[in-house]
Amino acid sequence: MTLLYIEDDKDIQEIYLDFIKTYVQTLHLANDGEEGYEAYLLYKPDIILLDINMPKLDGLSLAKKIREYDKKVKIIITTAYAEQENLLQAIELYLVKYILKPINFDELKNALEKAIEESREENLELKEEIFSLDVDTLWYKDSEKLYTNNSEIRLTKNERRLLTLFSTDEDKVFTFFEIFNHIAYDDYEKEYDANQVRALVKLLRKKVPKEAILNVYGEGYRFNPLKKL
Repeated sequence: MTLLYIEDDKDIQEIYLDFIKTYVQTLHLANDGEEGYEAYLLYKPDIILLDINMPKLDGLSLAKKIREYDKKVKIIITTAYAEQENLLQAIELYLVKYILKPINFDELKNALEKAIEESREENLELKEEIFSLDVDTLWYKDSEKLYTNNSEIRLTKNERRLLTLFSTDEDKVFTFFEIFNHIAYDDYEKEYDANQVRALVKLLRKKVPKEAILNVYGEGYRFNPLKKL
């Protein structure tokens, strides 16, 4: 289990770190909403523990933004205020728990155990799509992780999106516009630029086997794994 803890009060965050570490294998930290969103995209945690009242992007807005395309990650929200409007919004975000501050350790324990149990049950139900790119390199499509010789290769947000797109259809040649549209779907002001697609593919090719991504002249690019496991 991987948990992302987003809390702008570092003193409060520090109080609960050791306790949380007893329940998860990996713990990542962020100190405001925007930083938290970037950390979510980078680490794709199983569980997110976040505060409502944060600078730059509040907790409910952050949770809503994540829920737009991720229904699986388990979210636990903490707040110093039991406001009716916040409670109603929280219900719509399918939270594991809504915890009032000061956080009670028993209540946090129950929330973490519930989140872990739900996450494990869902993971057992899902069959991960795995592609062997060569004898040493594996791409886990659903969890968006790339491994070479059992070591994870860190991918940027756009590299993950690109590799995920390619692996949705091994036989399809994706055009430059299709790729750009997929990569920039959440950046409405970004203008189409084929050179950005070429640059991104070039960067990704440095991390995957040479033949894993084929250039189809005059059309675009196609995924070319060794085999699907």
